[in-house]
Amino acid sequence: MPAIFNYILTPSSKEEVLLDTPLPLTHKHPKHWIHLTAENEEKLTFLFQKHNIHQLTIEDILNPNSRIKLEKFPNYIFFIFRGFHFERNQLTQKNFNFILTPNQIISLTLDYRDSIGNMIEDWKTNNKILSKGYEFIVHKILDIETDHTLAITQKIEERIEHFEDQIFSNAKSLDISNVYSLRSSLLSIKKGMLQNKEVLEDLEKIKNSFFSDEADAFFRDVRDHSIRILELVDSNIESISSALEAHIAISTRKTNEIMKILTIMTAIMLPMSLVAGIYGMNFRHMPTLEWEYGFISAIAAMGLLGLLMLVYFRIKRWY
Repeated sequence: MPAIFNYILTPSSKEEVLLDTPLPLTHKHPKHWIHLTAENEEKLTFLFQKHNIHQLTIEDILNPNSRIKLEKFPNYIFFIFRGFHFERNQLTQKNFNFILTPNQIISLTLDYRDSIGNMIEDWKTNNKILSKGYEFIVHKILDIETDHTLAITQKIEERIEHFEDQIFSNAKSLDISNVYSLRSSLLSIKKGMLQNKEVLEDLEKIKNSFFSDEADAFFRDVRDHSIRILELVDSNIESISSALEAHIAISTRKTNEIMKILTIMTAIMLPMSLVAGIYGMNFRHMPTLEWEYGFISAIAAMGLLGLLMLVYFRIKRWY
């Protein structure tokens, strides 16, 4: 994994920031993007001591389970956006923290993120994006993470389709626990994307203060992608529910068929057992007990009774 850097990025250059150095109040460029990897509360407090960042904001940044939200403070806007990572059927949720001021954007994460790391590494060729306005930096990160979440949802959809194929092909290697894990992942994505959508709507309300009109269409596009993800998630959840219902119905039908066969076999064997039980009694005087053809006759009687019952069940269409 690439090393984790802390950068000040401007339209013309990028400069590494040491974690033991407070962030500058001003910069020679009118707009810039600062990306930081939060390590602990002490260092964040030190870094933000001249930026008048509220202590509760720092606590939210350091808490990986902070709720997705947008908060307005007198000198900045703070919001959290959630991204997702899916590997080996395990969904990981990671927060992206943003602090917006009139002339800079500060992004903070608790660990390395590909979406931001790749932008920093390619800054020499992609730095024109900042000249349009730092809102396009925000859009770029949100757009990459939203598209990544869409790809995760589509990957889960493929696994659900594979599960459906297994159900109707009577596959013996069907793993129900895996399906419930996928369902849990979808519910987590739905919850996160609903909150992300709320943040995007809140950003749209304050766009006049921080964002240009040109960026409005781009943020609407991210919101549309979020809605598409939610629709796809709902569709996948319904598919899982339908697949599980089909699996239960097929399993119940198989069980009923097995029980029917066992019941028929028991019913056929019952009269045979009755005949065998009668002639197995230890009475000295019984009809045909010493008859030469007694054994063959008893066997024939049992076979005939079984055959008659089988014909009767067939007439009744019980099998």
